[in-house]
Amino acid sequence: MRVWVSGARGGLGTEVCRQLVEAGHDVLEADLRSEPPVDLLDAAAVAESLRGADAIVHCAAIPSPENIDPAELVRINTMTTFIALEEAWKQDVRTAVLASSGSIYGMAWAPEALSQPFVPIDEDTPLRYVDPYALTKEFLERTGEMFARRGMTVTALRFHWIARPEQVRDLLATTPPTQERKGLWGYVDRSDAARACVLALHPHDCTERYHALLIAAEDTGMHAATAQLLDEYLPDTERRRPVDGTGGLFDCRHAAEVIGWQAHSTWRQL
Repeated sequence: MRVWVSGARGGLGTEVCRQLVEAGHDVLEADLRSEPPVDLLDAAAVAESLRGADAIVHCAAIPSPENIDPAELVRINTMTTFIALEEAWKQDVRTAVLASSGSIYGMAWAPEALSQPFVPIDEDTPLRYVDPYALTKEFLERTGEMFARRGMTVTALRFHWIARPEQVRDLLATTPPTQERKGLWGYVDRSDAARACVLALHPHDCTERYHALLIAAEDTGMHAATAQLLDEYLPDTERRRPVDGTGGLFDCRHAAEVIGWQAHSTWRQL
């Protein structure tokens, strides 16, 4: 399979490309730093870079609302998504994987702290965001859903914070748990995130053309027991099932069912 990867020179995109090549796929890189460079806001340039593609993995995006004007953030994230899918559709590409985000639920970038009504989080958890970054991720997912109604198979992957094990370990030494509660102390290893992209090219569940899947590690990024963290920092959050030890608060069972993905890595292996 020949796979077009946007953001191919970024943190996630680089690992996606590596794993695709390792799995025997050909890769078409689309990035301002690729050769030739591709401006993902230029539909003609995207169309040219897509020639010969069988599938797309759209990783490119502004990764956070920090240090960017909100209107520019929305423009870039929404238009690069639409252009990638529209130009792929025009060239008869019928498989797409989209990098969404666990930030879509609203806690991560809320200007004022939001409570979390219940845990664990799953794909049916209501979206309660009030920030533009999460808005762009819902746009990404709804755009993918629209193309799925046309006949494309689209998988949107709701990644938690994508990090290398040493990044998670170093965060522990510098960030108080009260600050990280906005992300429920979660993360996903970069290699696991990239593997989800590769697996999503061939979903097991073909009864539906569109899926949104949570992708997160099975543990938190903290030393403290998860129940202790909830007791101390989110005492009003309902626990819909017991959480053992340092277990994570994101239910990724749907990803196992649809694409056969489970987290393999943890920062605790360091």
